[in-house]
Amino acid sequence: MAHATFFNADEAWHFSVANQNSLLNAYQASQTLWHPPLLICVLYFWKTLGTSDLVLRLPCVIAGTVFCWVYYKWLEVVFGRAVAWVGLLFAAFLPTMIAMSAELRQYPFLLMFVALSAYFLERAFAADSAGRMLLSSACLWLAMLFHYSAFLFAASMGLYAISRLLWQRISRRVIAAWVVGQAGGIALAGFFYWRQIVKLRAMHAGSEPFRRFGDWYLPQFYYHPPHDHLSFFLFRGTFGIFRFIFAWVVAGHIATLLFFAGATLLLRRRQISEGMLAPRLAGILLLLPFVASWIAVTAGIYPFGRTRHSIFLEMFALAGVSVALVRIAKRRTGPALAIAAGIIVLCQLFGTQPWHDMLPLADSRRENMDRALAFIENKVLPSDVIYVNKPSEFQIAHYLCDQKPVMPDRSVAGFESFECRGRLVVSSFPNDDAVLMETFSTKWREMARAYALRPGSKVWVFAGGWSSGLAAALTTRYPEFSGIQAHSFGHYLQIFPLTVE
Repeated sequence: MAHATFFNADEAWHFSVANQNSLLNAYQASQTLWHPPLLICVLYFWKTLGTSDLVLRLPCVIAGTVFCWVYYKWLEVVFGRAVAWVGLLFAAFLPTMIAMSAELRQYPFLLMFVALSAYFLERAFAADSAGRMLLSSACLWLAMLFHYSAFLFAASMGLYAISRLLWQRISRRVIAAWVVGQAGGIALAGFFYWRQIVKLRAMHAGSEPFRRFGDWYLPQFYYHPPHDHLSFFLFRGTFGIFRFIFAWVVAGHIATLLFFAGATLLLRRRQISEGMLAPRLAGILLLLPFVASWIAVTAGIYPFGRTRHSIFLEMFALAGVSVALVRIAKRRTGPALAIAAGIIVLCQLFGTQPWHDMLPLADSRRENMDRALAFIENKVLPSDVIYVNKPSEFQIAHYLCDQKPVMPDRSVAGFESFECRGRLVVSSFPNDDAVLMETFSTKWREMARAYALRPGSKVWVFAGGWSSGLAAALTTRYPEFSGIQAHSFGHYLQIFPLTVE
């Protein structure tokens, strides 16, 4: 998949941020993202090995693969080998998990490091080892440097660690190592707040109150007290997380019930198997990350539901489902694996991509982008203008400019532009309103006047990103666009010409 698909808008955006002339410039550019900077720093060095889509995605492919192995080891320590094999099967072959590891995003690294942190935490308690506790903390810090949801993981694991400290005798040096790790996490939180989040707040002042400063991007996944009923919102969001993980509504709903059944079985079980965690502690471990997320949702500071921003819950969600399946199979590994394999096959056959930021494979194949670029080369003249919105701008800059750094010209008020292969590409700045349905009829003419385009000049609208069907929608809404002749390359890449009056 990493080889066969073109970059989506977010992947192209991440690469454009890392594609700078110095590490300092890359770090400074990363401050405009809604994520910590470590992926950008890794990508800045990694791009020297090559800039093909496959090479740029390889770190994520590797991280996703390592996660599967560490996840198995963690499950084996906490829940036993049968649960570990079932969980490994889900983590390796569910459609969403494959897609996550095939994209240039923070999430494979997040999963790898939170799994490592959880594994070393268990080993530290089992061996009473301060060194392993420090390793757990170091992995937790690395997870925080990749994605902000790691702070929710840190909160839940902090509560879990306290319960472990109350349940068993731990040496003072291990407790001291744990305290050092927690202090480091708090210091990281303060650093990111003052260095990045406060600046993002200033950039998006219209998204007040501050506790929902990302609301402009994911409004349906933020809790709004005047409009949403809290219990229903949490209920829908929890089912949505499992639907996202399994990529199929039916499997997602069944998996939600299996998860809570598995957690309940652990909480009610008293017998302790040799070498495994006490069942009640294991049940608490499964539920605490969801509780931490529910609290953050209630406070309005984090999205929740059918979105990849909650993917850190995957390792606990699949663990609970695996516990239930092993119990259904009467603790026999073979039948449990057969049930899990059947679920995976059904998800692969009947599942659909769970949300708009995971394009269907058929529409994201590299051949579609190659045909779109060939069309631009053959049909778009150097005297023409290519007009895009911000997500499409990242994609066309990545491919049309052959992965070279792009420095936009913002000398024209309200717009930014750059040239690649002799073609001028224009979008709006600082507001991304270049290709909005509500204002498009006047906005593109405003652009033509701003750039002094002559009557009869062609403006080619390149629509990529996450939306589809722009030309048909414009034709339906505005009679003046009834003659649009759109050229489509899959459902998510579309080019059509307009003529300056």
